[in-house]
Amino acid sequence: MRMEGTLSVLFYRTERLDREELIDPTLSICAEQGLSSETQTPLNPREITVDDENRVTVYDDTRQVRLNFDIDSWSGPVGSVLTISTDAEGLVSAEESLDTEYTGFARDLVETIRRLTVEIDPYYVSSYNTWVMNGETAPTPEAVLPLETPFEIERLPWLGVYSEPLIERFGGRERVLATPAWKVEELDNGSILVITTRTPWEGYHEKLPADRYLLDGADRDRATGTDEQTPLTDPFAELESGEFGADVCVHRDDIASEFVDEDLRLERVYVDEARDLRRTDVDTFVRNVVDDAAGETADIVGRMLADLPADATRDDQMVSSLLHGAIPPSFVRLDDPNDENVVTKVMDLDVDTSKHDLLVSLGRVAQQADFTNADLATMERALDNLQDLDDVDGIDDWIEDALL
Repeated sequence: MRMEGTLSVLFYRTERLDREELIDPTLSICAEQGLSSETQTPLNPREITVDDENRVTVYDDTRQVRLNFDIDSWSGPVGSVLTISTDAEGLVSAEESLDTEYTGFARDLVETIRRLTVEIDPYYVSSYNTWVMNGETAPTPEAVLPLETPFEIERLPWLGVYSEPLIERFGGRERVLATPAWKVEELDNGSILVITTRTPWEGYHEKLPADRYLLDGADRDRATGTDEQTPLTDPFAELESGEFGADVCVHRDDIASEFVDEDLRLERVYVDEARDLRRTDVDTFVRNVVDDAAGETADIVGRMLADLPADATRDDQMVSSLLHGAIPPSFVRLDDPNDENVVTKVMDLDVDTSKHDLLVSLGRVAQQADFTNADLATMERALDNLQDLDDVDGIDDWIEDALL
């Protein structure tokens, strides 16, 4: 997604800090991280000028980084003492692999947040971008921080740091450290840093696995739609050359840690003699069938596009979202290119529930030893009945209660 707007990172405490406790250490850490003043390199904390509103701008090359210190007012019981803000554009390189560590400014920013957390020991660190969140800050400090009220929060920030009281409210240290997020790290002061996705705000308008896990109380397997005991397999590996099927794919450029419904595409395909999947209508290449699904996830994903035919164009190349071992061949197989099956019926639903998660949940039902072809037919009829309902909210509630 495009990164626009302004990233703001706020540090909240339960007690106010004075200038010596807040401004001086912050500027020292910024200087040690290589930030500079506009006219002086490196930044000298003793000589830099903070304006009358306790604000100062420092620089990472040409990028402005604005520091806003709040040492005069206090709203309590928890208040923001420091806000770091910068343009979101170019914050993270979209060209790099989703598994790689940050480089450049993003790396330096996260390290600065780590060091400031240890230095000023905030109760909570939150990040937001009002452009991404339609003008709203989410979660709002008022919803997250009051100590006298139950801990209520609808969404996790893209980057957050949680102190011991919040860790306990999330179910304890071990649980928080197991959060299904791009990065989870225990800091030197005992707080835990959670970055939900490598690309900031990716998939933010739907609940992410970290949200479902920490906020909804789901276990890790349910939050991610995967589990360590279920190996990856390609359901198309059971299909012979010439057989038809329905795959659910994302474009190779849209690969992410979470399958977002907006990126999913239903592809009606057949298996050719080279063990490639090709579209039934236009006969273009989609991906390789993965007959050997052993090894790390990244290796298995790579095998889907490892052997490209001469006519394969980048625009046509896709990666399947159906390699979770719970999804059986019977869900994808079609007797005729225009037939329907579990995959096509799920993709046709007009619901907010994650369609990938729904397919995995249905697949777990189909894994039961006593599951028969008659049960499969009943499942397909149930999906037809869901499609006929007018109450979208009711559909999502029924799916959540019955299947997820």
